[in-house]
Amino acid sequence: MKKADILIFGDICPDNDYKALYGKSGTPVFDEKIRQMMDEATFVVGNLECPATNETAPITKCGPTLKAEPEDVAFLKKTGFDAFSLANNHILDYGETAVNDTVACCQKNGLLYFGAGKNTEEAAKPLVTEISGKKIGFLSFAEAEFNLAGAHTPGANHYDVYISLDDIAALKQSCDYVAVLYHGGIEHYKNPSPLLQKKCRAMAKAGADLVLCQHSHCIGTVEKWGDATILYGQGNTAFGYREGNAAWNEGFAVAIHLDTKSISLYLMQATPGGIVLASEEANKNRITRLKSDSERIGDAEFIKEQWDAYCAAQEALDLALVYGKNRVYNKLNRIMHNALMNTFYKGKKQMITMNLIRCEAHHEVVTTILENNVLKNK
Repeated sequence: MKKADILIFGDICPDNDYKALYGKSGTPVFDEKIRQMMDEATFVVGNLECPATNETAPITKCGPTLKAEPEDVAFLKKTGFDAFSLANNHILDYGETAVNDTVACCQKNGLLYFGAGKNTEEAAKPLVTEISGKKIGFLSFAEAEFNLAGAHTPGANHYDVYISLDDIAALKQSCDYVAVLYHGGIEHYKNPSPLLQKKCRAMAKAGADLVLCQHSHCIGTVEKWGDATILYGQGNTAFGYREGNAAWNEGFAVAIHLDTKSISLYLMQATPGGIVLASEEANKNRITRLKSDSERIGDAEFIKEQWDAYCAAQEALDLALVYGKNRVYNKLNRIMHNALMNTFYKGKKQMITMNLIRCEAHHEVVTTILENNVLKNK
């Protein structure tokens, strides 16, 4: 195992079935081999996918709300982390105070952070540090959910094509190596969508040496684009254990070797008792499968075919959600393979909705209306 100049881990969240392992039971969440790998690395980064706070009231949102306690972050620091990306879809789950708490918690424990802050300007600031004699820049971005910083409010750094690519290019001007952590894409889907692939390739063209996609909770595919490496799905690092769900229970630690600007991948596996480093044989086999899965991602027709098939499978759920139907209706519609939606919302009704969502101008109007209505009803 070659020593890493930089070791980057994926999604980490203490707010699940590993909660008891975060410094309270005497059993560490990471096994000895992973901790040794961290000790030998010069700089260790992870994505803390939740706020660290004592706040108890979650915000109102769609989807789960997650949190860590301040002592969990102190434990992760002792484990070997040097910095955390905070740009993700859960950083605002317990409100604005919780974001500020998380930043303060990192500062108190001597952890660097990037990707979130007290406003958009602070959230967009890169982390720049010297590692092994080279100047290294880190940026992280999140897609828009219930998570983003505002001009005067805390939250995550939004990926904005009109700004973010310039931020990457500017960072590359002053750094020897730029790593971008992108928190977005589709959960449990291993291929990039056509749009995600376009985004990540644009980041590489702008100057990123490495683009790591997180959030999908599964290992995805990988490609070289120019001189950059893009990993479309790093998988989980420490996000709990799910019986019988092999994709959920695995993830790569990404080791960066600055002398060659190359990376190595090390497979980690979740068990009921914590995260363990896979055997050399298992690691080799998983990398072989990753390469096999990635053979056709340079083929635009293949990417479109896979994406269309995924979307078709999601139709019965997502169409009902778009029209604001309740949980009972949604479940019944899925059981009936979208028959309810095809009966009551077809033809011109779907055409109108499509145009409101697809057209950039209409999309902006509808989004603004909904955002303002949600704010009024808080």
